Amino acid sequence: MTPPIIRYPDGIIAIDCEMAGHRGLIAAFVIEGPNPIIVETGPATVMPDLTAGLSALGIGPGDAATFVGTHIHLDHAGAGGDVAAEYPSAIVAVHEWGVKHMADPSKLMASAYRVFGERLDVLFGPLKPVPAERLRALDEGDTIDAGGGRHLRVLYTPGHARHHITLHDSQTGALFVGDSMGVYLPEAGILRPATPPPDFDFHLALAALDRYRELDPATIYFSHFGPAPAGRDMIAEARRKLIEYAKIVREAMRASEDLDHVTERLVEATADEYAAVRADPELSARFDALNAFRSSAAGYLRYFQQNPEAEIPDR
Repeated sequence: MTPPIIRYPDGIIAIDCEMAGHRGLIAAFVIEGPNPIIVETGPATVMPDLTAGLSALGIGPGDAATFVGTHIHLDHAGAGGDVAAEYPSAIVAVHEWGVKHMADPSKLMASAYRVFGERLDVLFGPLKPVPAERLRALDEGDTIDAGGGRHLRVLYTPGHARHHITLHDSQTGALFVGDSMGVYLPEAGILRPATPPPDFDFHLALAALDRYRELDPATIYFSHFGPAPAGRDMIAEARRKLIEYAKIVREAMRASEDLDHVTERLVEATADEYAAVRADPELSARFDALNAFRSSAAGYLRYFQQNPEAEIPDR
C-alpha cells in the first residue's frame, strides 16, 4: 500500500512513513529536482513505506540522488543501509561525526539497545552498514545539489546531538530542522523539546535557535511532523520550552538526581500543557513512542551533571 503523501508548495513533498504503525510520526521529505534529495530515511522498519512512497512519486532505484539524515539517530537515518542497497546510484549523507557509525553501526546499535531494549526491534529495526564509498560527510556550508539551480545548504546545529545538521533550501528559504526544535504534534498544536542523552547540550541547542532567528526562514519543517503553522513563532516557542524544561529539571535535581524522580517531576510540572495529548490514546501513543519525558529528563540530567555551573537564561 502507498503511504500518505503530502504535497507542500514549491516542490517539497512529505512521505508519511507511518513509523510503528502511527501516522504523523516521521516524515521523509522529498526535494524535487533533476537530482531528487530525500531528507530523512526514517528507521529500517519503514523501508517498505519509503520505497512505496518514492515509487508513487516516480522515483525508482536509479532516480534518487541523495538521502540525507539530519542526524544519525535511528528514527532519522536508521534505514541508511537499506536505501543504499535499494537505490544503488544514491549517496547517503550525514554529518562527518556520524559517518563512521553509518559505516559500522555496531556501537550505535549497542547504545540504542541499552536505551530502548526489546522495543528497538519494533520501533526501529537494525541499522545496516552503509558501504564507505556510498557515504558523504557533511559539515557547515556544504551544499547538496538537487539540480536546476536548487540546492540544500548545510548548517551545523549541534544541541540535540553532536552530529545534527539543519538544511536550508535555496529555492524556498525553508529550513528542515530535524529534532533541533523539538517534536511538533499538529493535531494537538503542541511542541515539546527533544533532549536525549548522551549528546544533548542545552546551550548549543539555544544557539541553533538563534541561528534560525537570524535566517528568518520562510517555512520550518519538522521531521516529527510537518510544517510549522503559519503566523506562529515556533522559534520563540522552542526557546521558551527548552528553558522551561531546564528549570524544572534543575529544581528536581536539588532533591534527587535519580532519573525516575526527575522524570516524574517533569511529567507533573507539564501535566496541564499536555492534558489534551493524554486524553487521546492515539496522540499519547505517538507522543511516547520515542521515550518522550524520560528521554528528555535523561538528557538534561546528564548535561547538568557534567555542567553543574551552567546558567539558565530567563528567556
